[in-house]
Amino acid sequence: MSHVTEDPPVEITSPQDVINLISQNPLARSGMLVMISLGGVLIDAYQSAMIGFGNKYIAAEFGLSPGLTATVNASVIVAALFGGLLSNRVINLFGQRFAFVVGLGMCSLASVAVSFIPDIWWLLVCRIVMGLGLGIDFPLAASAIAEFRGTASKKSGTSVNLWQMVWYISTTLVYLVLIALHFSHIVDEQLWRYGIFIGAIVAMVVIALRLIFIGESAVWAARVGKYSLACKILAERYGVKALPGHQQTAQTLEPKKSVKGAYRMIFSKKYRQRTLIGSVVSVMQAWQYGAVGLYLPLTLATILQGGLSGALAGSAAVNAFCGISGGAIGSIILTRFGARYLSMVGFAVVTVALIALGFWPQVSSWLSLFLLGTIIFFHSAGPGGLGMTIATLSYPPSIRLAGIGFVRGVMRLGGIAGLIFWPMLWGALNTDAFFLLAVIPFIGSLVCKLIKWEPVGSNVDAEDEEVLQQPGQRQG
Repeated sequence: MSHVTEDPPVEITSPQDVINLISQNPLARSGMLVMISLGGVLIDAYQSAMIGFGNKYIAAEFGLSPGLTATVNASVIVAALFGGLLSNRVINLFGQRFAFVVGLGMCSLASVAVSFIPDIWWLLVCRIVMGLGLGIDFPLAASAIAEFRGTASKKSGTSVNLWQMVWYISTTLVYLVLIALHFSHIVDEQLWRYGIFIGAIVAMVVIALRLIFIGESAVWAARVGKYSLACKILAERYGVKALPGHQQTAQTLEPKKSVKGAYRMIFSKKYRQRTLIGSVVSVMQAWQYGAVGLYLPLTLATILQGGLSGALAGSAAVNAFCGISGGAIGSIILTRFGARYLSMVGFAVVTVALIALGFWPQVSSWLSLFLLGTIIFFHSAGPGGLGMTIATLSYPPSIRLAGIGFVRGVMRLGGIAGLIFWPMLWGALNTDAFFLLAVIPFIGSLVCKLIKWEPVGSNVDAEDEEVLQQPGQRQG
């Protein structure tokens, strides 16, 4: 009679041991967890597009200029910038599971309040709270997704980059919701209030799914000295039998919560170029999207015929057929071409399409729609999602949240520029504004050409111990 011997449990004596075990035993089926993690992106995109649509109605209701209204609406992006920088501290203090709830919880409560605000000042306060919540949420989601497989797997890049497809699914949903509300005989001036309230309900559903399905981070548990919890997560999620080493069992009495100097480290000689390319790609794509994507109904209403319903239907079609497909295709081919090359090509095509729109804005409605669709497709397949993918896959776990938070924060600056300046440029120059906007993706393409760092498939997880051993980079 033969006996099957099982491998003995692996002893974990440091956070790097946990990181290595995850890299060696990545989740085979993480699709559902990835999509639930990206639920915050869905809410971010939904509320951004809804506010972009409601910009002119908010201006009319409260007697503001379009530029001032856009500035108030941009407060959510400013707040999200600070929220992204806070995310590292939030997860270090509370852990992944609780931090996930905090971010979207703030957004949900503020979204409900926005639906009933009586004046512009309450709108400003609610937008700031929403922004802080959304800013905290995304770095947590990206970091969690990277942990499911480990950065050595090229599939991690595909999983992280799916956030762009989720973004366009959400914006398509926005226009479909608005069309349904429009034909429900709700006055146009109130559509944005009803739409934001619906978004709050969706956010609450996402929170419930996260509480049910998303557990704690094994790496975070080890980093704060909870090695027994880390072993439990490794067994339940990754099927790895592990037990705390004797040295770490004693160390649980002195948990170590964070890495000091994380933001300084992402600008060190080793990581400086990674931070630069991630930041530039993120800022430039956010700028071009803030102008073209968020104000797509405004642009289409000028170029096409059919009034509000035509503009909403056209926006839904462009987002569905170009944005969602671009995000999906970009994620699929990412492992073959790499993030840097896809960003460079995407920026280049968007540059050409914007110049073409400037030359031939109204020669043909179909030509204009094709060019706008081309911009959305190559934005989505290229730099739209890759700035954050580059940031997520460029840093080891000990400084990953800081890297993602910083890049996501500066990305918001591009979004602010697009959100505020595009209505002003459009009002002053109309379709000639496309010529000025073309400078933005051109700069993005040039930077991608000059900086050679390629994060996809790079095993940056293996650098974690090296980071922790740097002078001044201790835990505590």
